[in-house]
Amino acid sequence: MARFHERFGIDLGVAEGKRRFVNRVLNFLIENILRRADDLNGRQEIERYLCSKLGERYAGFGCLEKTIRPGSDTGSYAFENCLRAIEALFEHPKWKVLTETGILGILAETEVDIGVRWENGKFLPAGAPALDVALVSDPLNLLNTPEYKGVSDAFKKGLDHFLHSIKNHNLLADVLTDMYEALEAMAKIICKNGKDRDLSANRETFISNLGLADSYKRMLKEYIEYANKFGRHAGSQGMPKPVPSRKEVEAFMYLTGLFIRVALRKDF
Repeated sequence: MARFHERFGIDLGVAEGKRRFVNRVLNFLIENILRRADDLNGRQEIERYLCSKLGERYAGFGCLEKTIRPGSDTGSYAFENCLRAIEALFEHPKWKVLTETGILGILAETEVDIGVRWENGKFLPAGAPALDVALVSDPLNLLNTPEYKGVSDAFKKGLDHFLHSIKNHNLLADVLTDMYEALEAMAKIICKNGKDRDLSANRETFISNLGLADSYKRMLKEYIEYANKFGRHAGSQGMPKPVPSRKEVEAFMYLTGLFIRVALRKDF
């Protein structure tokens, strides 16, 4: 059955969706997690742990809500703190299972797309679900070996920057740099004789080794030029770099995932 706001044609909007998400996370942390602690010392330990993870001073039992949502803030600051607090709690071995259950339940209750999804103990930016599976989740799963650590670390860093660019638009250029470095690291693995060469120098060999048509060499050339213009190089004549649009950066991420996926699964 359709949800209440859908049945009555109410347009909640992303801001309202995030506000409700923040309240649900706080309810989960304060009314569920803290109440399950053995005693006052246990509850204080959880709050102290989460405050430290958030980089804030612990101000005594009961300070967690003010730390996550200071004053009347229910906007992007509180939303980001909720994401970070849930990730931190998941890292705590005692609370891992309950955190997973709790956040999946909260996301299931969330009425609108708030731009995030939960996977393997981390929040990731939510894009097109089919593309996320094929071009984000699949490459990350395939990169889960020591050989590809450099590729995986750069790719995950780019995803993290993209998530936090919701609040800080300037991080979009860093996403391009991170994704470029991930693909450059992959090219060095694929091009046996190009371990000390950058992506530009490895471009043709990389595409040839993957068995792709020459058209992909031009595609990769444009990819490199785009990254240089918006992410990697300083602006011309000392001017600031132009800030790329969020939709273009998301497309760049998917293109990176596509090249990595093909490199990892050459049996297609």
